[in-house]
Amino acid sequence: MEPICPRRTWLVLLPAMLIPALAALFYFVWLKDSEAAQPVYGGAKLFILVWPVAATLFILQRPLGGKHRPMALHLRAIPLGLLIGLGIAALIAALMATPLGHLVKSATGPMEEKVNSLGIQEHFILFAVCLSLFHSLLEEYYWRWFVYGNLRTVISRPAAHAIAAVGFSLHHIVVTSQFFPLHWALVFSAAVGIGGFFWSWLYQRQGTLAGAWASHAVVDAALMTVAYTMLQS
Repeated sequence: MEPICPRRTWLVLLPAMLIPALAALFYFVWLKDSEAAQPVYGGAKLFILVWPVAATLFILQRPLGGKHRPMALHLRAIPLGLLIGLGIAALIAALMATPLGHLVKSATGPMEEKVNSLGIQEHFILFAVCLSLFHSLLEEYYWRWFVYGNLRTVISRPAAHAIAAVGFSLHHIVVTSQFFPLHWALVFSAAVGIGGFFWSWLYQRQGTLAGAWASHAVVDAALMTVAYTMLQS
């Protein structure tokens, strides 16, 4: 295995942390009324899938496979992840019963427009299931395994947790700012960043993405449930 090269590591990390936010500006803001929004969105997700593999193999020149971990390790990680995810989901439900819930519901109109522009209005439940189960795994692979996993090789673990969380929250700022005033978009995105911080901590603690994925999937399912309820109202 190639020794760790900080310069190469930052070379792959900087685009990894910035391109998702830049792509979100295109498909959520600059091209929001264009048919080009859908292929740009798809291209952004393809980048998230491919870049960690390409960067690891051809720039960092490291093998993709790590130490073999028994299935029992992954299975043991899931209950704690589910517990954390259910706790966050309960918090979301509780907050929806407060004045903050009225703020969230005020974004129903813009949300309907975005769902229509992305062409998912007829398949929202399928979209929500895929996002909760598969997109959450894609983000864990990208932000926790690749981004945090490489950051911790060149900076301290606390700093790696923090910087990975900031990177994870950036494209959420773009997205949430299309539905809420900027100050609230920053608040909601900060909450996303805190979630990312805990998920990378969980990944570090457990040595597997299974727990973080389980937690992330439950939280996304809770958010999609809120969105579906709003669209049906």
